[in-house]
Amino acid sequence: MSNATVDLVCGPADPLPGSEQSYRLTGLLGSGGQADVYQAVRVSAGISSAPLSVKVLRINPHDTREHQFRSWDKGDAVLMDLHGRDVGSICRRIDAFYGRLPHPPGQAPQGDPVPFQVLEYLPGHDLRQLLQRRLGRVDAARTLRSVATVMNAMHHPPVGVHPVLHMDLKPANVIIGPDGSAKVIDFTGARYYTPAHLTTIAYTRETAGPEAHRGSVGPAYDVHGFGSIAFYLVTGASARTDSPGQEQSVPWARLRRHPVLESNPRLRELLTAPLDDDPNNRPRTEELPRWINELCAVVARSNVPDLGVDWTLGYSAGNGAFPVADATRRLDAPGVGGATRRIDQHQVAPPTVVASPAAVPVDGTRVMEAGMSPTKAVPDKPVAGRVRVPEQGSFQPGRSAGPVSPAGRGELPRLRLATDPAEPDDRAAEKEDRPPLLGPPGSLAKGFEFSVIGGLFSLVMWLLQTLTNGLDSMRTQVFSYLFVLAVAIGLFFLIRVAGGILWGRWLHAKRKTARLAHLGTGIFLFMVGVNYLTSLDWGWSPDLSWLDPITDIFEG
Repeated sequence: MSNATVDLVCGPADPLPGSEQSYRLTGLLGSGGQADVYQAVRVSAGISSAPLSVKVLRINPHDTREHQFRSWDKGDAVLMDLHGRDVGSICRRIDAFYGRLPHPPGQAPQGDPVPFQVLEYLPGHDLRQLLQRRLGRVDAARTLRSVATVMNAMHHPPVGVHPVLHMDLKPANVIIGPDGSAKVIDFTGARYYTPAHLTTIAYTRETAGPEAHRGSVGPAYDVHGFGSIAFYLVTGASARTDSPGQEQSVPWARLRRHPVLESNPRLRELLTAPLDDDPNNRPRTEELPRWINELCAVVARSNVPDLGVDWTLGYSAGNGAFPVADATRRLDAPGVGGATRRIDQHQVAPPTVVASPAAVPVDGTRVMEAGMSPTKAVPDKPVAGRVRVPEQGSFQPGRSAGPVSPAGRGELPRLRLATDPAEPDDRAAEKEDRPPLLGPPGSLAKGFEFSVIGGLFSLVMWLLQTLTNGLDSMRTQVFSYLFVLAVAIGLFFLIRVAGGILWGRWLHAKRKTARLAHLGTGIFLFMVGVNYLTSLDWGWSPDLSWLDPITDIFEG
């Protein structure tokens, strides 16, 4: 989140005078793939409300406004429905309207109306911010249980109510409040689990399951997103990555091989289960509470780096099962990804959503749409994506709309998907996961006393040697000692970089001090001082024979 200060107004375009200034925007909270989010207040007769969040659609000039508005409306309808069902641990929807773009107070609004969404304001930080910036500690069990509870409410709704897919579960979409509670945000890409609604698939390369590229998603797609959150809590890295030098024989990012997991087979097996490439091999939504309990127990017994995450079980979860209100609501197949959903004895086949040939990044959103040329790509960095398929009933040359079932549900046409190349910010995201080679700037001073002690000893011995040998060669001796200091500094950074490669890149541990580098530097400077001491000629010679082995090593 940028948290940049702004002073803008917006509101619905309706006949009431002043309606387009009914919301005052005070800060830019962040920009996602399709929208900008502001902190705001509702103003009525000069009275301001408690803080709110206002989400504004960013229009993509390479797509029709009608299609964008329909896509936005689907996500808004799903979030409003979830709010009406009283689903907890989500960002609440308060209002929605069409209005012109935010503008400074006193100025006339410009442009055509766009969709706005008013949400509750959630203080706190998302999981990526918390772990990367060390802004506070995270209760892993509490966080994962909250996300799993939201998933269960979406995938197992009351009888007669449509199940929902979030489709973009990831660390950045989980907000941790000041009290440690977790809430799921960003339902822009959420859809009802039905073919009529699933005409786009939200896709974030580092966290999404590969079935999006095969054109068929289900509840297991959210399970994969949930697994990416758990993976990040354990390792501090994204679940999928395009590592340099890795062959990309498939269009999606491969599962990351992390050193912490490679050294712990049981932890690796457990943590990668929800991230399996095959949706049928992932745990089902209703199995996640027990999976969370087992993960916490395994991590607590494992030697994993402290990333600011607590893995103790805060309370007894019993058998970890979700309550099920009706036995007729179930997922028949072993894996939820290809299951047939039974609701009140009516069969609803899982939708088949097929991606189109071209992948076009638009305003931070990856849109895969038939008939669009990749040359229309705009330079904005892709953040998340939409794999788009034609609306039902639409016709495209050379493609059949498919047979229509007795229930009136048309089969979605199957299109080929071109290879999706790795994007530049995928590499940037991977670099963000890596700690700096030299460690955090504040850690470099910790252990400095070792370098100071060694430096002072070598300096005193050098001064004694200089005074003993005479001042005629002072310039040469000064340059000689400066060279020693340069070597010491180089040695310090060499040890620091080597430690960064070992701990930061291989073990993904966070280094808090530079004691080892300072200790090595201090020993080097002490050895230099010993060499100066042994070369002194005062007319009497102390017995320094015990230093002979050390000086022999130094002189080499």
